[in-house]
Amino acid sequence: SSWPAALGDEGEKAEEFPAQLGFYRLAFGVQQPYKVVVDGTFLTNALQNKIHVKEQLPKMLSGKVTPMVTTCMLNELRTLGDRGAGAAFIAKGYYRVKCGHQHNIGAAKCIKEQIGTTNERKLFVATQDVELALELRKIPGVPIIRLNGQVPYLEEPSNASKSNLKVDEEKKLQPSKWELPKLPALEHHKTLEAVKAERKPAKRKGPKGPNPLSCLKSKKNKQVGDAAAAASPAPHPAEPQKPKRTRSRRMGTVTRAEAEARATEQANHGATAASDLVAAVKKGSAPPRHGGDDGDDGDDAAPAVDSADPRGGRRKR
Repeated sequence: SSWPAALGDEGEKAEEFPAQLGFYRLAFGVQQPYKVVVDGTFLTNALQNKIHVKEQLPKMLSGKVTPMVTTCMLNELRTLGDRGAGAAFIAKGYYRVKCGHQHNIGAAKCIKEQIGTTNERKLFVATQDVELALELRKIPGVPIIRLNGQVPYLEEPSNASKSNLKVDEEKKLQPSKWELPKLPALEHHKTLEAVKAERKPAKRKGPKGPNPLSCLKSKKNKQVGDAAAAASPAPHPAEPQKPKRTRSRRMGTVTRAEAEARATEQANHGATAASDLVAAVKKGSAPPRHGGDDGDDGDDAAPAVDSADPRGGRRKR
């Protein structure tokens, strides 16, 4: 019961087909384990190219696979004698589908009967029979596996499968028959849409701006504002603030205005004394002496300077 080396051992690898599998999963609900019906032509070519079908199919489909044969297919291989002995021996190890035929009707016809018109059992078919492949492409949702030399591959979805997907998508967008009687609003909406489609669109003469009267300010709000302004009492005039009093050790407690006046008076007095001194120097006479008696020379006498008394009077220093 020895079998030739796997395809991967000779350097070749089975290709993966995620796009095709994704299409069949979404469109027809194909799920693992994938059920693959393998006919005699596929087994014979695989044996000639030393391909281990039971090992390569899971690699190609990236999942669990259940190889299957029918009773009619197995009987057809046995009738081939030595040419089909090896393939018949390999087919014995696969899952056998009971087709229910009492007499052999041929492998291709038996497979088409198992598929039916809708492929309800989600069967894959691995075959090298060209006529059988053409018949299966007319049935939507039948994945077909072929051999290209030593490499098995999954065919692109047929046109029947693609068109069936479009029809299913359109049906999903429409309500079902049992929903239509319960949706009178939908029927009314469809009627209105049909009436609108028949009407010609009205021509618009030009862009229309806003109503100028609506842009005017409300007179009522203006009258209310004027009445509120008239009813509000007039503000009282602010009372004059008293000048802030400053306090210092030298000048006593006086106001700022009084302190500035005294400072100005002292500055003017000093300027007058300085001008008298300059005039006396120019004439060559002795400067006037301030303070002292007639008999004193007044050299040691210091000029008297008035300063403000904290109690409001004047004192000599």
